[in-house]
Amino acid sequence: MIPLKRFRLFRSLENLMLVLGIVWSGGVIFLFANKELGQQEIIAGVGVSFLFFAVRWFIQKKIDDWFMVSLSQSGYAHDDTFAALFERSPVAYLIITGEGTIIESNPAAIKLLQTETSTITQTNFFSCFLSSEKVDLTVLRAKVKAGVTLTDIEIPLQTTNGEKIWVLFSSFAYRGSGQRLVALVDITEQKHLDTVKSEFVALATHQLRTPIAAIRWNVELLQKSLAETATESQSKYFTKIDRNVIRMIALINDFLSVSKLEMGTYATTEEVVDLSDLFSTVVDEFSGKITEKQIILQRFENPPHVTISTDPRLLHIIVSNLVSNAVKYLSPQGELDLSYVTQNETVTIVVADNGIGIPEAELNKLFDKFYRASNAQSHQTEGTGLGLYIVKQSVELLGGRITVDSKEDQGARFTVSLPIKMVANQKIS
Repeated sequence: MIPLKRFRLFRSLENLMLVLGIVWSGGVIFLFANKELGQQEIIAGVGVSFLFFAVRWFIQKKIDDWFMVSLSQSGYAHDDTFAALFERSPVAYLIITGEGTIIESNPAAIKLLQTETSTITQTNFFSCFLSSEKVDLTVLRAKVKAGVTLTDIEIPLQTTNGEKIWVLFSSFAYRGSGQRLVALVDITEQKHLDTVKSEFVALATHQLRTPIAAIRWNVELLQKSLAETATESQSKYFTKIDRNVIRMIALINDFLSVSKLEMGTYATTEEVVDLSDLFSTVVDEFSGKITEKQIILQRFENPPHVTISTDPRLLHIIVSNLVSNAVKYLSPQGELDLSYVTQNETVTIVVADNGIGIPEAELNKLFDKFYRASNAQSHQTEGTGLGLYIVKQSVELLGGRITVDSKEDQGARFTVSLPIKMVANQKIS
């Protein structure tokens, strides 16, 4: 890099020579005009002025030459540093054109893609992309071509040997040359471990359902047989057992849903669904809490009793989880709005409340697995942090999107947009 202090010193000297040259020349001209200088003195004065300007020009030229050399050397040093990092990095790097043609690669990329140095260049990187439910590859390629910065996008790739791998894909504009610097972090092993973990959770939760159901059934039988003779203490015990068994069943169902959604084994089936009836079913599930808290429920349905073709289980999961959260975190006499609007083969479902809301700084984490907002944790309610994660997975499986608008202590508004197939605007018999 250029020594800044030395550069400023020479620039100051250059400016000083310029000022002295101007002052000297001005003095010579003034004395000449007043006829106070002879011919020889005038020649000497002009010579000294020329000397001032010549020295100033010499200093300026040296400074400019020095600056250009230093800048060039700095660029070479930067290039050398980048080249060393590029070659030796354990992270796979590629330099590609906007169209995806590979121009350069480092050894880590060659190893990751299971190819050779001689064959990797001039091939199209986009041809390695495999279809993914979570990533629109057409949009992804368009963003890379446009030079949009992309970071840590989880996508599957196919290597030269036909093996499927998972990577975190990042892309950056490369020095404004129309090229892109691509970084690939191998997460295949993590994906494999996640799959194994999900399979274990699915197996464990599935096996737990039978004994939990047996416990609940036997408790109900015992409760009925002692209905007339049970003491007040025994009735309280029955109530506690029943409440905790229900909690356990809900927890098992959540884990089972998560594992199926993550493994991609949740088989969707299309059936005809009356949206108004589905809303009524969900409201009935929480009617006890709604009545207990005296919650003011408002429903808006446009058009009423519209029938659509979709997966009823996933749609029920989405609506019931959102309503459950609203009821759980609403204060007594709070307000809950439940609505849907259909337009152009799209249904927009809104669940809004005026409850405790969500801190704005935490909104980006709200749909993460096991995440609970800080004010929800301090609230006198229990939760696993899986509800909204399951909702988001279900929405995406149906090809839709979910957004949230909320502020702490100002309620929350969840909006779900889903593509649908209209059947008829009439009530199902």
